[in-house]
Amino acid sequence: MLSPQKIVAPVGGEVVLLSGICGDGGYLQMGEPLEWMLTPDSVGTFIQVGDDDPGLVHKLARIKKAEKQDPSYAHGVTSTKRLKITRGNLNPNDDIQLEKGQTWISISSPSEGTSHVTVLAPESDCWDQRKATATIYWVDASVQFPKNEILPAGQPVTLTTRVTRTEGALPARGWKVIYKSLHPELGLFQSEAGGTAKAEVIVDSNGNAPIQLVPVPGTSGTATIEMTVVRPGGETDNMPPLELFRGHTFVTWSSPQLTMESVGPEVASFRSPFKVVTRVSNPGDQSAQDVTVVLTLPPGVQAQDLESDFVQNLPNQLVWNIGDLPPGQFIDLTADVVTDNSMVLGFEARASGGLFASSSVSVNVYRPSIALTVTPREGNHIAGQPVEFEIDVTNTGSRPLENVQLFAEGDGEMIHQESNQTRVRLPKSDGPLQAGDTWSDALVAFVPLGSGRRCIKVEVTADGGQRAEAESCVVVINQPVATPSVSVTLAGRSRMSVGGQELFRAVVSNDGQIPLENVQVSLAYDPQVMPIAATEAFLDSQQTTGQFRLQWTIPRLDPQTSQTLETQLRAIATNPRSSLVLTAVSQQGARASERLEFQILAGAVEQPAPQPSRPNLPPAQPPPTIPDPSTRPAPTQPSAPVQPSQPRPEPEALGLILTGPQTRVIVNQPIRYELRVTNPSIQPDSNVLVRFNLPDAVKVRRIVERINPLNEAATLSENGNYAYIEIRTLRGGETLVYDIVLESNRPQRFSISAEAVSANKTSGARSTVQTEVVPQP
Repeated sequence: MLSPQKIVAPVGGEVVLLSGICGDGGYLQMGEPLEWMLTPDSVGTFIQVGDDDPGLVHKLARIKKAEKQDPSYAHGVTSTKRLKITRGNLNPNDDIQLEKGQTWISISSPSEGTSHVTVLAPESDCWDQRKATATIYWVDASVQFPKNEILPAGQPVTLTTRVTRTEGALPARGWKVIYKSLHPELGLFQSEAGGTAKAEVIVDSNGNAPIQLVPVPGTSGTATIEMTVVRPGGETDNMPPLELFRGHTFVTWSSPQLTMESVGPEVASFRSPFKVVTRVSNPGDQSAQDVTVVLTLPPGVQAQDLESDFVQNLPNQLVWNIGDLPPGQFIDLTADVVTDNSMVLGFEARASGGLFASSSVSVNVYRPSIALTVTPREGNHIAGQPVEFEIDVTNTGSRPLENVQLFAEGDGEMIHQESNQTRVRLPKSDGPLQAGDTWSDALVAFVPLGSGRRCIKVEVTADGGQRAEAESCVVVINQPVATPSVSVTLAGRSRMSVGGQELFRAVVSNDGQIPLENVQVSLAYDPQVMPIAATEAFLDSQQTTGQFRLQWTIPRLDPQTSQTLETQLRAIATNPRSSLVLTAVSQQGARASERLEFQILAGAVEQPAPQPSRPNLPPAQPPPTIPDPSTRPAPTQPSAPVQPSQPRPEPEALGLILTGPQTRVIVNQPIRYELRVTNPSIQPDSNVLVRFNLPDAVKVRRIVERINPLNEAATLSENGNYAYIEIRTLRGGETLVYDIVLESNRPQRFSISAEAVSANKTSGARSTVQTEVVPQP
């Protein structure tokens, strides 16, 4: 590796060459020997060869030290450390960084010519890659470019580049200077073919290369001229043509100029004043005289200038008589404008000598076109618990609304749930609110600190002065005192036959907010039936003879839980209105009861009347067992064999209710549905999948669980024309409520059908609602 491999250097200068050996792994090799050789036909000599001051390890490895053998041959060694080659001055820009595995050599020549330097890796086995050659062209020349010129507009100028040799004593006759105008719109070079942007001039016997630059008529400003000095190739020195020097000069044709720049709001409010400003500048180098600026007003537009004392307010124009405008100066002119419609305001500036400039401002004027609604999600509210409000922002105009901002502020007793402040800025959708669209994704929660009527105020703003406010209030009550509450249900068949057996099921539920202690549950029955089995859990073994009653004691019943108690009865006599009375009383005083009546019909063989004494009922084991027959009179005819109690029938399907809007909905407005999914059994259900269809032109805005919006046990997704809700586990008796917000972009009548299946239910559930979407009024 050798760098650089070709370079042009001034005579007397010193060129540094870097070299290194790259191994098979792609890395530079350290401590490798190199040989530097200068070909016999070359000019110049080696000045210094690189030496990284090797240490003891370097010497123990017997690596040969770098040294210069003669002016055209030197021995080098690649460095074992990073070095910085400095030229001995205070300028860090000409320093050279030497990396590990590199070495260097410097060469100089007192005369023009070409140097060919070859570097060789003698220990390399790859002959075709073990050497590299660098070519240095030594040039004796100095150049003096033309100075910058400032001239009156329209005056030509002659540019002269001087090129000499041997320290400026001899002209570089025969060399070439290439001129190029980088601003041909301001000036061109004079030639036999006319004006040109590029020209070549041969250095004459005096060492000069002159050329004339002619300005383009009617223009002024500064033109940049680029000069390139080229040394022609020669047969004697065997050097190719070389571009040696490049420079720039600037020619300025002075004159006054006029420029204008006008600004105003992109969006203005309907019949509300707004400001427009125009800046008139003179970037020239001479004063612009008799400057006048005119603002032309379209029909229906009113404008006035309240700041300038040199303005004329005409019926359809504002005219500013500025006078002289010095070079490099500017002036700002301001006007207050009122209009009903979008328009373009045009400014024109004129000055002596035919100077002219113009500018315009486009302003869109919007009528009020933003609507805001705020609705609480629930109807009942308790102090200290968050109240959620749904916010809908609608663009009722015909243009998009930019920079829409939402703010919510509660009264003194309403605090934002997350920030704990009364006023907050709400997150919104990215991008503009398109015409006719509604943002309905905003949801804000405030916590009422006390009871009474509590309100929040929501404000929405947009560019163009668009603004709307809405207030929403709720009635808040204090947290009610928790009271014990119990409820009971009793289920069984309404008819049975003498000798037959039936299972009756009692459910005791704590529907309050506090636990119930020592719940006494009793089931009273008529003498015409006899219990043959009962739920063993909680069964009270202390039975009083002569009472037709079963007694259970439930030690504790937590809120929103229940216990199921079952009894299997055998009919021993007819009774057209036999009854069971279930009663539950807790230690706290909560009480509930329910009565169930049924018929006992005669069987095929009439049973003898039983003795009015209660049987000795042992604790029942599931399924219910037959009690000891020794406690009752022997029947005249054997009873029918006792069948084991049957478990309560498991519901075949989930509970599914879908409700939607009862009135017609407007196009592009939110359509809100409520979906309730219930597990009617007492056992948990799993892998519940709810699916509902999405008709054409209908999209989903939001699906969220009402109680726990961040529920990780449920997954929401869309696929094709259906939306899916996947629930991993649904506890016994649990109901999940989902808020579904859809949107239709065209008028239509459609049906939304929700379907639900689960792992433990044999049948699916289905619920359908009809929705009608009408056009915008």
